[in-house]
Amino acid sequence: MTAQTHIRANLNHILFDFATRMIPAAFATVMFAAGTLLLLSILTPIDPAVMPLVRKWLPLGLVEFSHAIGLVVGVLMIFLARALWERIETAWYLAIGLFCAAAVLSLTRELALINAVLLTICALLLIPCRGAFNRRSNLLSLSINPLWAFTSLFTLGLIIWGGFYVYKHVPYAHSLWIDFSYHANTSRFLRGVVVIVVTIVLITLYRLFGIARQVPPVPDAEDLEPLKTVVTGASNPQAWLALLRDKHILWNDARTAFIMYGVSGKQWVVMGEPVGPGAEATALCWELKEMAALAGARLSFYQVSPALLPLVLDLGLWPYKIGEEALVSAAGFDLSGKKGYGFRQTLKRFEGLEARFEVIAPEALEPWMPRLKQVSDAWLKTKSAKEKSYSLGSFKMEYMRLTPVAVVWIGGEIMAFANLWPTDDRTILTIDLMRYDPASPPSIMEYLFLQLIAYSREQGYGHFSLGMAPLAGLEAKPLSRAWYKIASVIYQFGGDFYNFEGLRAYKEKFRPDWQPRYFAVPGQEAALMPALLAVVALGAKPASPRKSSRRKRQPVAVPN
Repeated sequence: MTAQTHIRANLNHILFDFATRMIPAAFATVMFAAGTLLLLSILTPIDPAVMPLVRKWLPLGLVEFSHAIGLVVGVLMIFLARALWERIETAWYLAIGLFCAAAVLSLTRELALINAVLLTICALLLIPCRGAFNRRSNLLSLSINPLWAFTSLFTLGLIIWGGFYVYKHVPYAHSLWIDFSYHANTSRFLRGVVVIVVTIVLITLYRLFGIARQVPPVPDAEDLEPLKTVVTGASNPQAWLALLRDKHILWNDARTAFIMYGVSGKQWVVMGEPVGPGAEATALCWELKEMAALAGARLSFYQVSPALLPLVLDLGLWPYKIGEEALVSAAGFDLSGKKGYGFRQTLKRFEGLEARFEVIAPEALEPWMPRLKQVSDAWLKTKSAKEKSYSLGSFKMEYMRLTPVAVVWIGGEIMAFANLWPTDDRTILTIDLMRYDPASPPSIMEYLFLQLIAYSREQGYGHFSLGMAPLAGLEAKPLSRAWYKIASVIYQFGGDFYNFEGLRAYKEKFRPDWQPRYFAVPGQEAALMPALLAVVALGAKPASPRKSSRRKRQPVAVPN
């Protein structure tokens, strides 16, 4: 019976998923066809059989008004079909309105009762299908699909050509434009062509001059799959930050590359580097710069590597060093000798405690999620910290389920964990969240790091990343820029706010290669300060139900 219930549940899930995908496609087809038929009916002569009733019941002004507005509705229906196909939530509301408007206009133009009934039925059938249109997106920021655009414009052109064919027997005269009467079908057709063309031109102009000012939406659950496809193939582990769904995503047309960025007032801050093939990623940087310029915003790039500096300079930005990332050579890390003595003692001590290291795959993580949450909450409470956003992960179930998690077991309980950002090319294995139970033995995080370095070597990774050391490596020379002098003072005397020196010293024990990281801003120190404040503001934003979890470096003390 249990097996039958399980099979039935799977079957219901499959059917529901199939319906969710087919319903938008079906209504998109219906919407496109309905818009086409509405335009054809309006651009052709009123049926002579119903003309006496039209003259009796409908004022001429209402007929002319319905004719013009009906053409606008018909064009919008054709263009809206693609948004229905893409399952856009806003399109569902607008589609119901357009179906109802078309039904009313069919009656007020030529008493087309059958058309009105069919359009009303379409609206009624669409109402209970709200759940199939679950993509939260700005309807007018939908990317242009060449096939849909060509199909829509070709259909509209064909309709207009058909109208000219129907009225080819009527000789042209300037007076046709101002002929208003029930039988002036040719005049209404000529004015209708102008209405259609003007509607298309207005939509096109808005796309050209208005859409660039739109901010791409924060991704929703529907965007996770395409995001994860690109992220898992990226060589830069920072790409995993996109799965937090707290940043705006600008895609290329083929959805093989993207940029993620946050918006704080007039500051647009790109998190990390563009993700995807080099040429596409570069083109996206320029596209985002143009969008920011049109919106009157200032574009900056946070935490970029030296490899991106040529592009940053081409974009007219000035890079400022903000710290260094600790990269441990997986193959070259050695526990022998005097320098490895402390590490050997740590491993020996945890072996005596029967500690066990394990990397849990995302699909196997669910049973341990409550314990991970318990450890995370206890860690936050001990540190008097709150979850942050934007540039570092926070513990959110939907995010944690996407990444492998390294754990340390002691006495049958998970006592520490770190979720991982793997890369397909095995260049760097990076950790994101690092949390441990306050009741765990001292140096448990050191034990976890040692195990992760060994794991990186076993998995064929070149380096294991211990993360950033903020403001590290900034030397204040007599001729240094003001930022380096300010940062150096904060680094040395800012221990009450953040243990800068202690964190770097702790990571230095693992003998890493230190790689500089930069914040590229559009100007000198006067532009840097507002951009840094924007990063702080983005990191402090509380997570919303729609915007998954997020990122800013936690005020992490040096692990014990």
